[in-house]
Amino acid sequence: MLLAIATLIIVPFLTFFLSTTLFYRKTKNKFPGQTPPTTPYFVPGVFHAFSLAYFGPQKYFAALIDQYGNFAPFVVKAGLGSFLVLRDPKQAERVLQASNQLTTRKSNLHIHERLFGSPKEILKFYAGKGSNGNEAGLVELVHSALPRKYLMGTSLAPLIDTYVSILSRNLNEKMFQVGFWTQIEDFWSFLQQVIARCTIETLFGREIIKQYPSIVKDYLTFADAAASFVPGMPRFLASATYEGPRDRLHEGIAKWLKATHSGSEFAKIDEEDPVWDEDKGSKFIQERDDVFAKTEGVDLKGRAAEVLSVMHGSNSSLLPSAFWTLVEVLRKPQLGKHIAAEISQHYSPQAGEYDVASITETPFIQSVQTEVRRLRVPTVATRTNEVDNFQLDEQWTLPRGMTVMLFSHDISLHTKFWAKARPRTVERPLEEFWAERFLLPNRATSSAKSSKPAKDKIEAGNFSMEGLESLDLVLGGNDDQCLGRDYMRAVHAATLAVFLNEFDLQLCDTDEVDAAIPPVREDAYGTVKPLYPVAVRIRKRRMG
Repeated sequence: MLLAIATLIIVPFLTFFLSTTLFYRKTKNKFPGQTPPTTPYFVPGVFHAFSLAYFGPQKYFAALIDQYGNFAPFVVKAGLGSFLVLRDPKQAERVLQASNQLTTRKSNLHIHERLFGSPKEILKFYAGKGSNGNEAGLVELVHSALPRKYLMGTSLAPLIDTYVSILSRNLNEKMFQVGFWTQIEDFWSFLQQVIARCTIETLFGREIIKQYPSIVKDYLTFADAAASFVPGMPRFLASATYEGPRDRLHEGIAKWLKATHSGSEFAKIDEEDPVWDEDKGSKFIQERDDVFAKTEGVDLKGRAAEVLSVMHGSNSSLLPSAFWTLVEVLRKPQLGKHIAAEISQHYSPQAGEYDVASITETPFIQSVQTEVRRLRVPTVATRTNEVDNFQLDEQWTLPRGMTVMLFSHDISLHTKFWAKARPRTVERPLEEFWAERFLLPNRATSSAKSSKPAKDKIEAGNFSMEGLESLDLVLGGNDDQCLGRDYMRAVHAATLAVFLNEFDLQLCDTDEVDAAIPPVREDAYGTVKPLYPVAVRIRKRRMG
C-alpha cells in the first residue's frame, strides 16, 4: 500500500523532471529535421490531458504560451493527440499556405460532428467519402462557390440592405424615443439579442422565428457553451453543455425546413426572384439547402445541422466585434464623431439608405474593423499534417497526424513581430485599442519620424496591410468558410451605421467600463465578454 502511494507521488514528479530536462535540451539543439519539443507534463501516456480538463483549453494554452512561449514551437499532448503551438508568423504563413499537406479536413469533421451534430451522411462529404464520388465538388460549392455568388461584390448589397432594414425596424420597435434617454443595464446581452435575431431573420427569413420563437435564446445558449470548443481535442475535454440547445435547434430548424423547404422546387433563385423571402430566407440559404436536399442520403437532421453551422458562422465573431467597436466609440467621443461623419457621407436621407459597400471601403472603417478583430476577436485555427515529415523550417519537421494550432490573440499581441513588420503599428501598445493602427498617415515624412500623434487626435490616412501580410493571414486564418470576410465586414459596418446614425448612445459610467474590459492575455481564444454588465443610455435621433 505504501509502495503504491509512494509510486503515485514519485512518478509524476520524476516524469515532470525528465520531461522538463528533455524539453529544454531539445530547444537548445539546432540540428535540422527535429520534431518540436513537448512541454513538461506529470503523467506518462496522459500527458497534458488532466491540465486541459482542469483549467480548460482557453486558459491552459494561454498559461503555456506565457511560460514557454519563448521556446515555441512546442507540442502539447492529450492522450494520442499531438498539438503544435506556433507563434512565429512566418511559420504560420508556411502552414496556412501548404493547404495540400496541412488540411482542415480533420478539424471540419470534428466541428460538424461534435459541435453541430451532423449525421454520418453529412460527415462523409467532409471526409471525402460520400456515395456519389463528388464530395469535394459539393463542399467547394457550398463553402466557396455559393458565398462568391451571393455574398461578394454587387450581389451582396441587396442582402445587406435587407439586414439594415431589419435591424432598424427591430430597434425602432423597442420604443426608444426622440429627446428622452432609455437606460440599458446590460448592453452586451441587449446587443446579443438584437444582432442574433436580425442576422437570423436576414439569412433565414421571418417565418423561422414565428415557428420557433425561442430560436434566439437557444442559439445564444448554444454559442455561449461552444465558445471553448477546439477541433481535434479528445471528446472528454469537450463541454457537453451545448448539446441540449443544439438538439432543440435541430428540432426547430427541421420543422421550419419541412414547412418551407419541401418539394423538389422550393428554392426560388432565378434572376427575377427576390433576394429575400419572408418564409424561405435569402437566396443564398435557399440554394445552399437545395444542394443538400437533392444530395442522396442527406435527411432533415443533416440539413438542420448545416443551417446551424451558417447561423453560428454569421454570429460568433459579429457579436463581440460589434459590441467592442461600439464600446470603444462611446469611450472616446472623438472616435465616435469621426466614425459617424464617415458613415453620414454614405447615407441618403431622402432614400433612407446606406451605401454599406462604400462604408466598408473607407480606410478608417477598414482600420477599425481590423483592429477590433486583432484585439477583441481571438480565434484558434487548426491544420492537421497529412504527409510524412512536413518541413516547417530548417530546424523543425512535423510528423504525420500532428495538428498545428494558431492562436490569433497570441500573435496579435507579440510586439517583437509587429515592430519588425511595421514599426508604425507599435506606436501605441498592442494591448490598447487604437483605431488608426492600420493607417499610413497623410503626414510629411519628416513630421512622421519626429513626432507621434496626439493621443486623442484622429488621424487620416490610407489603409494598408503592406508588410503585415503574414500577420494578417494568421488573424484571418479562421475566417468562417460558410460566409466569408466580405459578408462579415459588411454586416459589421451596417450595424455601426444604424446605431451611430439613427441613435444617440452614451456610457452611463466610463470608469466602470474601463474596469469591465478583461485582461487580454488570460484566454488564448474564445468570446471576449465584459467582466461586468456595461450600462448605456440610448435615444432615437430625429432623422431628415
